[in-house]
Amino acid sequence: MRVRKKQEGSQKMIRWRLRILMAEKKISNKELAELADIHATTISKLKNADEIEQISGRVLNNLCNGLTKAYRIKGDNRIITPGDLFDYSFDGDGDPVNGVNGDIHSTSTQQNSNGSSISGKSAKTNTQVLWLLPNKESA
Repeated sequence: MRVRKKQEGSQKMIRWRLRILMAEKKISNKELAELADIHATTISKLKNADEIEQISGRVLNNLCNGLTKAYRIKGDNRIITPGDLFDYSFDGDGDPVNGVNGDIHSTSTQQNSNGSSISGKSAKTNTQVLWLLPNKESA
């Protein structure tokens, strides 16, 4: 797990919301640490971070489970998902690596029982592929 403190004047597309979720139900670091089976120091670092450079699937899963348990203890049957822990806002800069403005197109793929793939959208989709393509107007 890598965390980073907020830098002055930085506008990030992805914001970490753990502090907000904990504040909504007045969940303490110690309480979440016990429910999520994560050390209290780690909870403190995650809570105080504005950006998360990396987080393991295990830690993310444990946070969601612990927050869901804490919310239920506080009388709210909400299930906390990884999407609840992040806010995303498109900053209009496009591809940060190549500096190319692009449109986001998504295609999903589904496997039949015989192992062949079908493209399209379905309730049984198990894979999603995102393609970033340059805008024709910016080329």
